[in-house]
Amino acid sequence: MSFFAKAKDSIILALKGIIIGIGNAIPGVSGGTIAVVTKIYDRLIGAITPNIKKLIKNMPFLIPVGIGMVIGIFLTSVALEQLFKNYNVPTQLTFLGLIVGSLPLVLNECKKEQKKIRPINLIPFAVGVIFMIVLLFAGSGKALFSGGTLSVRDVVLYIVMGFIAAVTMIIPGVSGSMVMKIFGAYDSVISAVANLEIPVLVCFGAGAVIGVFVAAKVIDVLIKKYRQGVYCLIIGLIVGSVPHIFPAEFRFNAQGIIGIILFFVGAAIPLLMERPFKKKESE
Repeated sequence: MSFFAKAKDSIILALKGIIIGIGNAIPGVSGGTIAVVTKIYDRLIGAITPNIKKLIKNMPFLIPVGIGMVIGIFLTSVALEQLFKNYNVPTQLTFLGLIVGSLPLVLNECKKEQKKIRPINLIPFAVGVIFMIVLLFAGSGKALFSGGTLSVRDVVLYIVMGFIAAVTMIIPGVSGSMVMKIFGAYDSVISAVANLEIPVLVCFGAGAVIGVFVAAKVIDVLIKKYRQGVYCLIIGLIVGSVPHIFPAEFRFNAQGIIGIILFFVGAAIPLLMERPFKKKESE
């Protein structure tokens, strides 16, 4: 392959990475699904390996995709931080719409191999809902992080959130940002990315690296063996997350009415994004 051909290939991979990064930063949009649509999902999962020799060999692919993802996440985070500060209610309701709209997609993934949900898999669904309800009352609906100097607890939680975000990112139909939103860590991470808060990014990044290289294969195995059970758990977490995300300061004023409209717009986006993918799959 000539230099120009390699450069062209790297630019295309970087652009795909940007699109995936933007998707990863928006709750309810699955970066894994976007990776499937852009036809690099299988290659991406195969390239991420703890085998150093194979990892080095895959660097010409991983580096441009990784750079693109970082750019996409950063640009989206800067925009979202401003939206949270100035238009919190409409922004939160838009994300709630995105998350609710993603439910049919996750349900489709859940029933991909077995058309009917087995009764036994209602247990992980119930566990997910109950866990979120308990979390709501235990945390009084507050975010995990209060800001300021990082405590030992914050460091551990950022590492755990990075781990969870990385793991959920590889599951098509599931949004890593949505999961962080569910657990109350999303706003803090977005702010840290937008303002380049290095200590937070190091902790979160460390968790993400661990998640990618250690848990990615485990999740892959779990989905292959217990696909429906894993997705039922995720659906339970999504359903139980609705009270967490609904803005407490909602009022029937201008922002509230705009927020309701944007909720329905947000709910439609995941379904519209999935249509081209379903069309390609049927062909």
